[in-house]
Amino acid sequence: MAIRTRVWVVGRSGRLGSALVSTMDSKVYEILATDVSDVDITNLEEVEKYADSRRPDIIVNCAAKSDRLWCEENPEQAYALHAVGARNLAIAAERIKAHLFYLSSDFVFDGASDKPYTEFDQTNPQTIYGKTKLAGEMFTKNHCQHHTILRSSWMYGKKLINSIIREAKEKGQVSVYKTIVGSPTSSLELAETIIRFFGETEYGTFHISCEGESSQRDFVREVLATLDIEAELVESDGHGYFEVLRPRYSVLDNFMLRITKQEPMRDWKSALHRFMEERNIRG
Repeated sequence: MAIRTRVWVVGRSGRLGSALVSTMDSKVYEILATDVSDVDITNLEEVEKYADSRRPDIIVNCAAKSDRLWCEENPEQAYALHAVGARNLAIAAERIKAHLFYLSSDFVFDGASDKPYTEFDQTNPQTIYGKTKLAGEMFTKNHCQHHTILRSSWMYGKKLINSIIREAKEKGQVSVYKTIVGSPTSSLELAETIIRFFGETEYGTFHISCEGESSQRDFVREVLATLDIEAELVESDGHGYFEVLRPRYSVLDNFMLRITKQEPMRDWKSALHRFMEERNIRG
């Protein structure tokens, strides 16, 4: 019987963590999945004890508090989770010689650009969430030799799509924010791309978002058109369904994927249609 690669997914109940666990082939991977109730990653002793006892080959740090307002109101707790937690996992990964993946975000950029951000562009986070995620990147780089930092943009799951559908059907309209632009990326596409990295020896920082760019209006329109739902799109100065404090422009260029000859990601529309079909989303 072939020996399976042991993968520790940190943040199993989150949108990405749960997508990873459900997408990985259990015949190929032995899956270890935890939340803070299982292993408190802000506690180095707990992290090292778990890592030493389980000896994963790969650690995927998906742990994140995605509530941006919560991060602004609780900066110490946000830094503890995103920065200190990342440091502790990096120390443990280096100790057992595991390959560490750290999931980061478009929030490390300020959104002031007029062209897609590459991995080589200057970071300049404007929010506590973005600052803590960047701090996590720094700790990952500094404490673990075999690391891969993966940044994505506008990750969505079934909950967001269903929320859009529900508002359209109940109110006959959907509120959209009129100025933000990004790269909508489904949790399914993201999970599959991360898993492809498991078989590679690629280290460093990579952008992994679906190709192309979209406004929130374009994204919502595509969701509704796919299901033949008619609703008015009402533009506002609020953020609609995309979280508050989001950068105005956060399109990511998957530059490193291209120059290292990695499999490209789907364009955002194709990925959206596939996600809705795979997740059996109906109007």
